[in-house]
Amino acid sequence: MVHDLAAGTRNGVLFTDDIRCPVHVADLAAALLELGSGKANGVHHLAGADAVSRHELGILIAERDALDASRLPTGLRANSALPGALDVRLDSRATQHKLHTTLRGARQFLALGA
Repeated sequence: MVHDLAAGTRNGVLFTDDIRCPVHVADLAAALLELGSGKANGVHHLAGADAVSRHELGILIAERDALDASRLPTGLRANSALPGALDVRLDSRATQHKLHTTLRGARQFLALGA
């Protein structure tokens, strides 16, 4: 999607007010296996360390892939009819203390050369 938006071949925007904590899929899978194979019970939050907007995530992807991030269109989800919370930040510190797997945030797993 980021590639298409930067190329101008897709309509849409990346929201600047829609905040999430992305986690790398490999980290998530490893953490789930670790929790599932142990004696963990209760609620466990599994999220990346960085709270980023959809737009900031797009910029990180564009920088990693050598795209022109200034071409990424922005918008506010608050001005749309899309349902759901705008700011969803999960605190995974308590779960992270129980795991050997590191839950990397978007800034780390999308860093150039990472």
